[in-house]
Amino acid sequence: MRRGIDYHIHTFYQGCGNQTLTVEAIIRKAEALQMTSIAITDHLNTLDQLANFRPIKRDIEAVETEVEVFFGVELNFQGCDGEWAYSAEIRDDYGFEVAVGGIHSLYTDSHDPVEVVDIQHRHHMRTLCDPLVDVLVHPWWVPHEEWLARPAEWWEVLLEDMPEARLTELAEASRDNGCPIELNAEAIFYNAGYTARFRELYVQYVARLQDAGALFTIASDAHDISAVGHTDYVEGIADGLGIPEERIWKPTKKA
Repeated sequence: MRRGIDYHIHTFYQGCGNQTLTVEAIIRKAEALQMTSIAITDHLNTLDQLANFRPIKRDIEAVETEVEVFFGVELNFQGCDGEWAYSAEIRDDYGFEVAVGGIHSLYTDSHDPVEVVDIQHRHHMRTLCDPLVDVLVHPWWVPHEEWLARPAEWWEVLLEDMPEARLTELAEASRDNGCPIELNAEAIFYNAGYTARFRELYVQYVARLQDAGALFTIASDAHDISAVGHTDYVEGIADGLGIPEERIWKPTKKA
């Protein structure tokens, strides 16, 4: 089924998205695509970036639309095993309604898959167990230069051989904390740097998480207006895997 949801879209304000991504343009594109619910979630990596979020909220409130629009933020660890540039006080002061977050680096030059998986996994687990975070963002996305530092086959084997215990722990944390794992169009499935084989294995990775009971959500991770709507592809993956509708997460507006 088509849900018409997208809970990870960037804007030009933070420099995450390009100039095509004004708030009004995003909402009008969502309307044209008959989408029902979206979240605008620019990066907050350091506290000095906070000032850019007030204009985003202002613009959301200024647009009349039937589309449900959430004011959100994307969080990143400030270094390996670091903290977020985020707190309950910041959330309440700025009025953030959705926080997607997770690891955005390998934090190691090692080619040892055990070390790489260990670092990623503990950051994934911290995210899923953090009450400040609503969504674990794009697991196994890495910056392009970090991907290129290892052969493509290395990444494919790493994903294919992901230990079952790690997947089970991840899925149980998702389920028990009500924190979904993001199915991300641009970072994973439209990522031209990733091999076709890696993307195939990623679908299998999602299937294994599903079998272990994980929750999921849908996102484009749009950095250009053309990517809004690429969620149709990942919705198709969710449907193809038979992910139950009750395990597709959607935020709710607070009264």
